[in-house]
Amino acid sequence: MFPIFLLISSCLLFSILATIIKFNSEFIHPVEQAFFRNFISIFLLLPFILKTKISIKRKSNFKLLVLRGIFGGLTMILLFCSYSMIPLSQAIAVTFSTPLFVYLGGVIFFKEKTTKFNNFMIVLGFILTIVIIRPDLQIKLGVVLALIAAITHAITALLVKKISETESVITLMFSMVLLMTPITFLPSLHFWTSPQDYKAFLLLILIAVIATIGNFCWTKALSLSKLTNLMSFDFSKLIFTTILGLIFFNERIDHITMIGGVGLIICSNLTALNIKKNDKTSTVLSNN
Repeated sequence: MFPIFLLISSCLLFSILATIIKFNSEFIHPVEQAFFRNFISIFLLLPFILKTKISIKRKSNFKLLVLRGIFGGLTMILLFCSYSMIPLSQAIAVTFSTPLFVYLGGVIFFKEKTTKFNNFMIVLGFILTIVIIRPDLQIKLGVVLALIAAITHAITALLVKKISETESVITLMFSMVLLMTPITFLPSLHFWTSPQDYKAFLLLILIAVIATIGNFCWTKALSLSKLTNLMSFDFSKLIFTTILGLIFFNERIDHITMIGGVGLIICSNLTALNIKKNDKTSTVLSNN
């Protein structure tokens, strides 16, 4: 139950984070916000680093941490920008395609076995993604950015799960912000605007605090339980962002987005459950 509580907590915090980013984008560009989120987080985590004196346990993990930083930084920039361009609920709904990309990546890059049922779910999932995007109306840049972020986030989640087998949560978090600070700083120079209002600067600090706590909950949850066990609870993010978008930005409740998002969640979970069932069957057969 504790990993589930951590994941739902991270969903709430990330939803609040998206709301603040969208509001603050009127004063500070989202890419610059991404830089400050990482830069300030370094100082938030520094006391824990000095206390625990962390070190990377395996040399092979260093490359994985660098890759995680690159894909994590790209994901952050894309998501922050999408939050400012389209309704929060739509941006979050598109990111629910992440588990589908995880599955597809396993098939393409790791030659994992597939079933007709899972293949059907993948096709249905992509159809639902297209329904959310609604190309018949207009393919908005924010939707495209959210879709690319779903792919890069899938890669990040796989890397986090792999590294967390041997490295601590604090190591994962600190290495992330340390690597993502220069990664987000370079593109932020193109959009740089010095905070003119103290409120905007306070919001940047709040973004870093909420993101750091949210990332701790998310990383800790992934380190304690299987992705397939947690995937079904990620839907709460859609509920939180829809409510916050309605309250703070008067964003109407988009029924197509909600239906498509829930459909993606169902497809992802049915696929995950089927994989789990097949793994258990394979284990039994191999032991006989």
